[in-house]
Amino acid sequence: MKKYSIIIIIIMFGSYGLAQSGPNLPQRTALVSATQALHFGDLTVLSNSSGGTVSVDYNGIRSATGSVVLLNMGNAAQQGIFELKICPGRLINITYNNTITLTGSNGGSLLLHVGPANIGASGATFLSNKGCDDTHYITVGGTLDVSSVSSNPAGLYTGTFSLTFVQQ
Repeated sequence: MKKYSIIIIIIMFGSYGLAQSGPNLPQRTALVSATQALHFGDLTVLSNSSGGTVSVDYNGIRSATGSVVLLNMGNAAQQGIFELKICPGRLINITYNNTITLTGSNGGSLLLHVGPANIGASGATFLSNKGCDDTHYITVGGTLDVSSVSSNPAGLYTGTFSLTFVQQ
């Protein structure tokens, strides 16, 4: 009777071992989503002036130069945020267009100088050191060149920029 019991146990373990699949391989693709738009908040330019710049850094801190006046009403300033999911040990290169044009709702245009990001300027490389289910938060700032009121009338200025993530 003991021989019969031992044989059944060996067959059950043997079948169980053959039914197992191999370990899951980590994902090779990067999953990226834009989760927060870059905003510069409300601002104005002093009349009869040549303008200046307004910047939002990758931490969301806003500053101005020249005759640009930052207003604390309406839309708040915020950095752009991208979420990246990729398994550890991957070397990632980030690139983006450094300058784009924003178009005004009442005419005019503004130049946006994109960057830097919290991981560096366009062309920066970083090593993914988080787990496959963890998220890397890539935050991006920028600087707007603001001219006179006649060149940049009041209104909403919009445009888009892209970040490219390349696994190396």
